[in-house]
Amino acid sequence: MRLNFTDHYMNDYITEFKKDLNKIINDLIEKNIINDFNFNKLSIDYSSKSKQGDISTNLFLILLKQNLKKNYDLKDHIFKFLSSLNYIEKIDIVKAGFINVVFKKDFLISKLIDLFSNNEQYGFNNIGNGKKINIEFVSANPTGPIHVAHMRGAVLGDVLASILESSGFKVTREYYVNDAGSQIRVMGQSLYKRYQQLFDNQVVLTPNEYPGEYLKNIAKIIYDQDGDKWLKTKNEIEKFKYFEIFAVKNLVARIKEDLSLININFDIFTFESEIVVNKFINKVFTLLKEKNLLYEGVLDKPMNEEESDWEPRKQLLYRSTNFGDDVDRAFQKANGEWTYFANDAAYHYEKYSRGYDQLINIWGADHIGYISRMKSIVEIISNKKNYLDIQICQMVHLRKNGKLLKISKREGNFVTLKKIQQEVGKDALRYFMISSKSGTPMDFDMDKVVEKNKDNPVFYCQYAFARASSVIRKANLSKEIPDIHSSIDQFSSNYVSEHEWKIILKILAWPYLLSQAAAFKQPHRIIIYLEDLCSHFHSFWNKGKDDQSLRLIDEKNINKTISKLIWLESLRITLKQAFNIIGIDAPEIM
Repeated sequence: MRLNFTDHYMNDYITEFKKDLNKIINDLIEKNIINDFNFNKLSIDYSSKSKQGDISTNLFLILLKQNLKKNYDLKDHIFKFLSSLNYIEKIDIVKAGFINVVFKKDFLISKLIDLFSNNEQYGFNNIGNGKKINIEFVSANPTGPIHVAHMRGAVLGDVLASILESSGFKVTREYYVNDAGSQIRVMGQSLYKRYQQLFDNQVVLTPNEYPGEYLKNIAKIIYDQDGDKWLKTKNEIEKFKYFEIFAVKNLVARIKEDLSLININFDIFTFESEIVVNKFINKVFTLLKEKNLLYEGVLDKPMNEEESDWEPRKQLLYRSTNFGDDVDRAFQKANGEWTYFANDAAYHYEKYSRGYDQLINIWGADHIGYISRMKSIVEIISNKKNYLDIQICQMVHLRKNGKLLKISKREGNFVTLKKIQQEVGKDALRYFMISSKSGTPMDFDMDKVVEKNKDNPVFYCQYAFARASSVIRKANLSKEIPDIHSSIDQFSSNYVSEHEWKIILKILAWPYLLSQAAAFKQPHRIIIYLEDLCSHFHSFWNKGKDDQSLRLIDEKNINKTISKLIWLESLRITLKQAFNIIGIDAPEIM
């Protein structure tokens, strides 16, 4: 069987090289030298300092282990094939088995010219081919403002959406509002008590109610609007329903406002109450009954329940153990109410019915135990194995003045997103929230992220853009230097040092890096790339202070200046594309 590494063309040197490796592999399969090939084991090293060449690959090592004809000279086969490629300058297959490759400068220059001609969408590709993806993220319960625990998932979801859009997917950003259930009832009661207190009624909130100051502000709105109307209302159901709805409406409006401070906006807000009213649960119930996945039973006592608080109850259970879960799960309570899990299944059924090609959920680490049952039920709904992809965000530990800040919404001592944004700004918050793998816990030091020095990576990356912009600005003011876009044919590799070629190779790796960030759904890859690229640029800049030949503008040698300004403008284009995707500014002056 012929294997295809990619069916979508991207005009970058790494993808082009990989396509040719693909040809080698397919040729060996057709000749029965190897049976098969696992592309997951193939590595292409284009960024590490240890590589010997412009690019390195472990292809030869993998093929050696799969060689069916021991007398076949694989090394010679690979060497001859790669030597025949017109863009390769040098090949070295070292004793350790790695293949090191150096590209021809003219080949790299052609890629640089392509960058200039497609600078507005540099790095974009069509891997997604218009497929529709729904990303649901944040979805914090509307029982209070957005706070530090929601920040990471908020930025991760938004940046991942931008990455996928740059790869040709049609993405819907969605927020699911859990406006039904016991938490909302408790919040409505808490708000009513705050309303009563405005009339000097001596009511006290219980430990399970919400004490936050934000409810006092909402209560004041009701007080100004309705006066003592709700003190006189005898219909308890009507009264508490009003306070629940009023609280949700105001808190959702505040959530939208707070998220917009860091440029996060949603296409859709879906409410649990609407899912319940439209009875999507009945469709899920019918589907599960047909597949014999529901039964009446009694669950064992949960480990965290006290003996006095628990009693065996016959409930409608979902056979989640059929799909690898440790126990079956309650689908309908003994009193006939649907469980949170059942309503969540109904919500995913509703999303599936909209015709998305894939669903992605961004969840907090506290939901890890919920993954297997949710994925299994969505698999049943969609009849697709990996239709639901769940990305987990670990906790963010907030630090200030050297101390860890503890938060609790119940106790009302949490730090809001709005407060953090006011202290550190949008850019620092967005940058650092995706600076490491989402599955690992992270510290966010509010003092360090606002420092203006090289130890603060977001400042250092933006400073690279500002430095490059200052040179372009100076060149534009010079009467001696022509417009670089109309002078691109004057680019000469003779004026580009080895230091600069290292930067150019990294600039030209951006399309491949972006496609990998999309394929693996890992925004932190962009941060690693940015810091590496900017570090090389700053290092080169500092060398120019002592070595005049490395300086970017030389009005006595226009061809040399144009050659340097072309790659410098390419750097600016690349940085701006990366900044746009992660949602930070590209300041031209700092």
